[in-house]
Amino acid sequence: MKYDFIIFGGTGQQGGICARDLIESGYSVLLVGRDKTRIKNLLKNKKTGFIEVDLRNEEEIAKAIKSSNAEVVVNCAELIFNVAIMKACLKTKKSLTDLGGLQKITLEQFKLHDSFKKTGIINITGCGSTPGIVNVMTAHVLEKLDSVKTIYLGFVWDSNIKKFVVPYSIQSIFDEFTENPITYHDGKFVKEKRMTCKGTKNFKEVGKQTVYCIVHSEVYSFSKYFKNKGLKNIHYMAGFPEHSMKAIQTLIDLGFNSEEPIKINEKEIKPINFTTEVLKKIKWPKNYMEVENLWVEICGKKNNKDIKIEMNCIVKSLPGWEDAGSNVDTGRTISVISQMLKDNLIKEKGVYAPEAVVPCKHFFKELAKRKMYIYENGKKIN
Repeated sequence: MKYDFIIFGGTGQQGGICARDLIESGYSVLLVGRDKTRIKNLLKNKKTGFIEVDLRNEEEIAKAIKSSNAEVVVNCAELIFNVAIMKACLKTKKSLTDLGGLQKITLEQFKLHDSFKKTGIINITGCGSTPGIVNVMTAHVLEKLDSVKTIYLGFVWDSNIKKFVVPYSIQSIFDEFTENPITYHDGKFVKEKRMTCKGTKNFKEVGKQTVYCIVHSEVYSFSKYFKNKGLKNIHYMAGFPEHSMKAIQTLIDLGFNSEEPIKINEKEIKPINFTTEVLKKIKWPKNYMEVENLWVEICGKKNNKDIKIEMNCIVKSLPGWEDAGSNVDTGRTISVISQMLKDNLIKEKGVYAPEAVVPCKHFFKELAKRKMYIYENGKKIN
């Protein structure tokens, strides 16, 4: 069977959300993952298929892509597999989207730009909520400004029931909480102390939230694309509700994020792998709802006048998507950008972040169809 898309990480939360959005948009999807039971409802659809692939094996990845006959590859797997999947796409000459790789992996991905351009394909890296939506919101603002000095950005979220659930990939969260973030200060990259508190403020729909400086890829990509507009400062910040923050920090303090194997009954296991599998079994409370605010604050100039513009994307739990919470803004967003790529609305070749290639107007329109609303200085624009 010929599929429109192949999704790596297809049995994970984001892969499942993306697959559902693609299927409901009328496309066929081949899902690649490990636990088929997690997507049994999706596989009831005749437009879906499933295969198991070892993502540590580049040849297996390439073979899966070839067998799918898919036009676009969608990577919703953990970021450690980004480069391997990119190399398999080079072999099969297929374009792809992914959810980003913080800074360490993103730098490796951009090294493949010339190879992708020469092959005539594209990798759009960071196609979720953040990176993803925030990148396109930033591009939207910078189209209006003559110059830009400072960009502050990030996300905050909260829930109606103060009980811990896994907000998104726990491996990504552990990386964000434990790695020293890189900020961009006065035109230079600066290593900060991990989880540096950047203060407390009120955010639209979420309310009062304390934000912390964490590692994220936007710092690198914004400096790459917007330096010629005079950009001097970039700070990325994350805000978690107190009950979630405490639970995550406790797991880290107790070593549940460790990559160092331990022996149990003569078998070796990494605590991070154990933790990941256990947390997958946490069920969301009845009537649990989330709200997330993806935000960007930009200071620049227009006609020699100082301008400050704030962008927000507000995402709430949706009827029929309750088990996704506000994660719809990641899985459904990579679906949107992948569809735009398939429909030839994005024509560039090489390796790019969304702010460089995704058409803002069409993108915002598609988000609105999915009840993800964009605000510019408090006014809804989609």
